[in-house]
Amino acid sequence: MEITGVNSKAYTSAAAAFEEDEELQEQQEETKEQNVSTVKKDEKDRAEFSSSAYDEADVEEKAENYLKNLLFVGGLTDASTAALQNYLNTFDVAKFIKDYGPFTSTSEISAAMYAAVGSLIKPQEDE
Repeated sequence: MEITGVNSKAYTSAAAAFEEDEELQEQQEETKEQNVSTVKKDEKDRAEFSSSAYDEADVEEKAENYLKNLLFVGGLTDASTAALQNYLNTFDVAKFIKDYGPFTSTSEISAAMYAAVGSLIKPQEDE
């Protein structure tokens, strides 16, 4: 059986166009894979650290939590509990930041709180 009326040039150009489309898709996929691998590589090589200082509201919240945890745990003398509660009630965040800050992490705030109230912490003696 013979096919007639088909122009070989039309067939060749259609096949070439199809092959070009496939090649273009393959190139796009390769470029996409390279971009993804580049992004993944960049993400592995990069570390971001927060260098911004905590604002007064953050410092006040962390300091209050520190003091409340000390009071909650208990085991302190009545005088120590009263002194810590008084410090909590009269806490001046601006003065605290001026004296011990600026702070960039919670651990820095905790260390400063210990420095500020460490002398007030007196555990009860076992009898």
